[in-house]
Amino acid sequence: MDTLKLVCCGCANAVDHAKDMMASKETIDSVAELFKLCGDSTRASILCALCHHELCVTDLAAVVEMSSSAVSHQLRPLKQNGIVIGYIMFGQISDLPCRDALNQNISSVCKEYGLNETEFLRVSKTIKLKSYESIMATAKIFEACISYIILNEMFLPEHDKIILESESFIDNHLENVSVTELYKHLNISRTALYEIFKKKTGLGVTEFIRKKQFEKANQLLKETDLPINDIANLCGFNDYNYFSRVFKKRYGISPKNIRKL
Repeated sequence: MDTLKLVCCGCANAVDHAKDMMASKETIDSVAELFKLCGDSTRASILCALCHHELCVTDLAAVVEMSSSAVSHQLRPLKQNGIVIGYIMFGQISDLPCRDALNQNISSVCKEYGLNETEFLRVSKTIKLKSYESIMATAKIFEACISYIILNEMFLPEHDKIILESESFIDNHLENVSVTELYKHLNISRTALYEIFKKKTGLGVTEFIRKKQFEKANQLLKETDLPINDIANLCGFNDYNYFSRVFKKRYGISPKNIRKL
């Protein structure tokens, strides 16, 4: 099967473009009903967004208007020795020999569940037909890419690996990340984690987390039209007034006014 990989945060313009390209809720619900691989409309929404841009969990959450934790639940992390090196979601392809065979299969399912097949047959035109050999070749290429990532990780100093894995975890859980969750995820002690962060970043763990939350909030304020309260929640600030106050203290300007620049 084809795979879509989630990567680190890119240009937030991708969020706006991905939103514009999203299918209607009715179409997404219909596709989710038929293609059980997606499981539900949530997975269908995520898949639709990823078809147009590679997005990190936080940016993807902004596109589909969900929490980061809800998005993460729909994905499958790729791990090596406990380190998350990426995320995948399987897309839609068929190894049937021709389009007619696929359409017959869809018609049969629609009749079984009493569904109107017209819309499903229209949407099915986007499903790519691939041979079994082609699918396996793609899997081998994907395996080679993963091996390359793993090989690079092997030559990183242990403390650098911990910082990278910490950043990945924080970026994907900005709305509710805590120091306790982080050191448990890394399977090291709180003291060891603090010492590594102080040595490598010059900051304590809590300071580093808050720094990442502020940076993401600043980016979303400048590059998206999301409501400020939603941005605050996405970045771990549950109180709008508190967020406005500490943001202004940090950047010298309020969240509302920074959008006017």
